[in-house]
Amino acid sequence: MNKDKILNLYRELDRNFTSLIGPNPFSAANNLRLERITHLLSLLGNPHFAYPSIHVGGTSGKGSTSAMIAAMLTAAGYKTGLHLSPHLQIFNERHQINTRISSTSRLTEVFEEMKPAIARVAAESPFGAPSYFEAQTALAFLLFQREEVDVAVVEVGLGGTLDATNVLPSSVAVLTNVGLDHTAILGRTVEQIARDKSGIIKTGQTVVSGVRHSAVEKIVAHRCQTQNARLLQLDRNFGYILPNGHGLTLTTPTGTLSDVQLGMPGDFQVVNAACAVAAVQSLPGFTVPEAAIRAGLQNAKIPGRVEVMQTNPTVILDGAHNPEKMRASQQAINKYYGDKRRVTVLSLKSDKAARDVLAHVLADTDILIATEFQVSKSLWKSTNAESLARLAAEMAPNLEIRVVSNPMLAFQNALDLAGPDDLVWVTGSFYLVGNVREYWYPARELLAQAETGLSGALVRDLPK
Repeated sequence: MNKDKILNLYRELDRNFTSLIGPNPFSAANNLRLERITHLLSLLGNPHFAYPSIHVGGTSGKGSTSAMIAAMLTAAGYKTGLHLSPHLQIFNERHQINTRISSTSRLTEVFEEMKPAIARVAAESPFGAPSYFEAQTALAFLLFQREEVDVAVVEVGLGGTLDATNVLPSSVAVLTNVGLDHTAILGRTVEQIARDKSGIIKTGQTVVSGVRHSAVEKIVAHRCQTQNARLLQLDRNFGYILPNGHGLTLTTPTGTLSDVQLGMPGDFQVVNAACAVAAVQSLPGFTVPEAAIRAGLQNAKIPGRVEVMQTNPTVILDGAHNPEKMRASQQAINKYYGDKRRVTVLSLKSDKAARDVLAHVLADTDILIATEFQVSKSLWKSTNAESLARLAAEMAPNLEIRVVSNPMLAFQNALDLAGPDDLVWVTGSFYLVGNVREYWYPARELLAQAETGLSGALVRDLPK
């Protein structure tokens, strides 16, 4: 199949999914409920019951943790399904087998199998057709069954309790951390959000918690107690020792691993790695040797997370859409490139705490370019670039700030402003990162690579 045919096939499949995006996608009355996804999966024969699974939730780090878990299980010889969200460029990224992005032709085959069930739910449900995310989730679950995976690793989309993935009868649940994000939907306090996210904890599970907030720890522990779930806690049952002239040391539920190398940069990834190892070691009936743990952690990659795309000037893409993620991104980049003059390209979703995010961005930025991400049809809207720039100017009145609404033009402007020894930092919304990543990896090429069985989510290594 040539590239034009692949692209046309993808566009048709994408239209089928985006047609399911309603005018008010996060209305509790319409979309934040499990009845439709339960009905849809029932019509498909409940494919998610066909394999054991690990369910990964939290505010930050759940994508990286999921990728690490999948890489370790794959390295151990298990056929592993991985469901991630959101995607950066093509939705194939959400559906992976053995860390490889699924081809559009394969996803189309599975979707065609789903279409009668989607139509039936739309006709029978008082809440209408399945949502975009529900359909994507069902596609992943059915794909994994058809591919006869040994195990599935599934990242939560939003929250926990009413997220479409929460129909999963997982053996292990992971909570990486809990912070303030999506507050208009999940709650205005960390405690409210924690109660929602801990809704993925089910009876008899092993729960791996990377939470360090004392009030949240109590909420998670109480949920585990009421569900008779086994709780493994960071700094108590597993943990890490940061490198001090040597490699990373992980303390796991079964022992100690010394001189561990991580493929994902940033000190914040050590918590994700510790949670990931505890999760794979807790999966009933699976044996993951030390060599597979080491290989998986070293080989695990995920695009758009402190991803270095080029040098002269250095360009780093890092989706960091909440204050916690932005702080971690800032620390990681300062560690490697703190001496470089920095041109920052920033866009945020309209629901984000822009002031708190900007507090981290502005601390190390020499020039800020405010922009807006572009998507054909989305669950989310971009913050207006002019509004973002005004807020930044209020917070940093002496900073050079530019407004370029088109994301690719904003990036080109940043390249023009940066010298060969400077740093261009593209950050904020993952949608912006996906827009700019097209400069090196056009979607057309990613789709063609995925069709051949090669991973489309190519990731460049950060210099050590």
